Amino acid sequence: MLAPLAASADYSRIVPNKRRRRLLDAAMAVMADHKLETVTMDHIAKEAGVTRITLYREFGDRSTLMEAVAAFRLMTFDEQFFARTDLSRSLANVVKDYLIASTSVSKNNPVSRRWAGGGMKFLHAGSLIHLTATATWSAVLNNHEIQGGATCALAPEDIGLWLIVQQYSLGRLVVETDCSEQTLSALVGQFVSPAFLVPQTVTNTIRLDQSTGKLP
Repeated sequence: MLAPLAASADYSRIVPNKRRRRLLDAAMAVMADHKLETVTMDHIAKEAGVTRITLYREFGDRSTLMEAVAAFRLMTFDEQFFARTDLSRSLANVVKDYLIASTSVSKNNPVSRRWAGGGMKFLHAGSLIHLTATATWSAVLNNHEIQGGATCALAPEDIGLWLIVQQYSLGRLVVETDCSEQTLSALVGQFVSPAFLVPQTVTNTIRLDQSTGKLP
């Protein structure tokens, strides 16, 4: 079983304590019944049985609370997914199954559907979501290398950021087009998984010409 978050240097920022988790649960309960843009601190405080002041002391502002909710949902999904995933398989297959599973949540969970229809303002380097993804994929990549897999050239924080953008993009695609799982699987298999078919030896690297933005 993969347990990446407990070993993360950012554990205290990523994993909520009992008080904070109760507030996040209340926020998610409100979001299940309201559009995200209409959810207020008053709604969440009432659901949690606390004052608005308590929420502001814990999170600072509404935007930070929303980001914390999104990161908590990602953390919960990651823990559940990797608890049942065979990590001895190829990294490409693990990534493919991960994205398909997360996209299924976006399609079928009302809160996730609302997140998928929103913007990407929380998906930036250094955000709680990014820290969560980095902690998870650092452990996945480390496990893959221990078992003799090829070393990925990108740093875990870059992979984490890239993957959460893929999750959001695929989730939005499914929500807006209602494409089938078969179509989604084909898209991920053709356009995403190949990025993780890392060769044991890289003999040549193609880089963009920075002056023209084109391949040589």
